[in-house]
Formats: sequence, structure tokens, C-alpha cells
Amino acid sequence: MSDETIKEIATIFQVDPEALKSDPKLPRPGSIIKEFGLNTSTHGIPGIARSRSIQNRLFWSVATLIFAGIMIYFIIEAILAYFQYPSQTSVSVIVEWPQAFPAVTICNYSPLRYDQFIGPFLNYTNTFNLTNTTDTTNFTYQQSLYISDFLIYKLNRNESLDDFFYTLNSMMMDCSYNGMSCSVTNFTSFISPTYGLCYTFNAKLKNVANGGIRYNADNGGFGLLELSLYTYQHQYVPYLSYGKHNIIVFFYFYNFL
Repeated sequence: MSDETIKEIATIFQVDPEALKSDPKLPRPGSIIKEFGLNTSTHGIPGIARSRSIQNRLFWSVATLIFAGIMIYFIIEAILAYFQYPSQTSVSVIVEWPQAFPAVTICNYSPLRYDQFIGPFLNYTNTFNLTNTTDTTNFTYQQSLYISDFLIYKLNRNESLDDFFYTLNSMMMDCSYNGMSCSVTNFTSFISPTYGLCYTFNAKLKNVANGGIRYNADNGGFGLLELSLYTYQHQYVPYLSYGKHNIIVFFYFYNFL
């Protein structure tokens, strides 16, 4: 503000011109630090700034350094603990006897049985001019490309595919559980998109018509299911399933406590 402006304002408002002049003195660095210390929200520093004696200032300085060190210590400990990725595992052992025997599911490696499948399949491919053959012994790779289309065609017509699958009655040669004979009525069937018709032993159903859930202590045993199955590998559909020999597979399933 110029001197002429100050004089004009002092004449109009009748004030001392010296009071309107700005203080040319710049604040000292010490006063800036003291003002920061008095107004900061950090604990301890305002106490140092307000101290009027060396003893008080020394007390607040030491206390601030001590508690700042404790704070830094716990922060570092928390960061190190985080990057160690600690885990806590709780293990409890519950003795339960008898236990329910687990559900056991079996499926034939081949989803389709060749002798049941090939006739309707050739009728389909010949009808739609995809092939022109009645040879049921030689199955080519080109024919195998139409298998999925044939199955979708049957499903779209609401026709059953059960005749193309392996029945448990034809595969199972022997079945026993804890020395007691079992049969196909003890299995529950369902269709797998990969393996066709599958069968589950000891399935938990709401309406149990196969004798109910079996336990590992039934008949004084320890939970042993023995199955002998004939796999019909000579009936595997070429390029869909691969098999070289007719074999009998023996399964043993245990369930111990």
C-alpha cells in the first residue's frame, strides 16, 4: 500500500497512518517452528513448545521420544507379522462309531454299448445321407463325428437313450458288503455326460427303496465293499472309447474309523 493511499485513508477515517503500514520484519524460523509446535495435533510436541523451563522441555522431549519409539516398534512388528503370512490350524478328533459307509459310484469307461448303438446310428446317418452303409463291423473316424448329433437328435425327439448304455445287471458279476450279498437294487443310477449311465452304492436318498444307508459296522464288519465287474471292452465304440481286451475288474472299498 503506497504512502499516498495511507495518508488518504488516515484523513478520512482519522486513524494513525503508522498503524496501517505493514510490518517489514519477516518471521524468524524459530517462531515458525514454535507456532507449528503449539498448533500441531501430535501429542507431546505442544508440551515441548509450551515449556518455559529446561526441565519441563526435557521431560516432554524424553517422553515423546520414548512413546514414539514404542509406536514405531509395534508398527514394524505388525508389518513383519503380516508379510510372514502366519496361519493357525485347529485339529479336532471326534470318535464316532459306527460311521456311514461312503457313497461309491461306478461307471463304464465307455458311455455307449456298440452292439446296441450301431443299428439305430446307421439308420440315422443313412436317413440324412450322412453315410450309405449297412456295415456294422467297420466303424470309421468319419462316422464317429456324427455321434453327438445322433444323440442330440434322439433327445430332441424325447426318445430314451437307456438302450445304448451298459446296464449294471449285465456288468456286475459279484457284489458283497461286509460279507453280505448285494445286488443291483442296492445301487442308484444316474446319467453322466462323460460316461453314460453310472451307478452309486449307498446313495443317500429321501425315499430309500434299497435298504437304507449302510454303516461300516453292519454285519460286524469294518466297511468292505467288494465288486466284480465285466467291462465289455469288445463293445466299446471306436474313436469314442478305446479298449483292447475283455477284462474283469475287482474293486475293494474300505472305510475304517
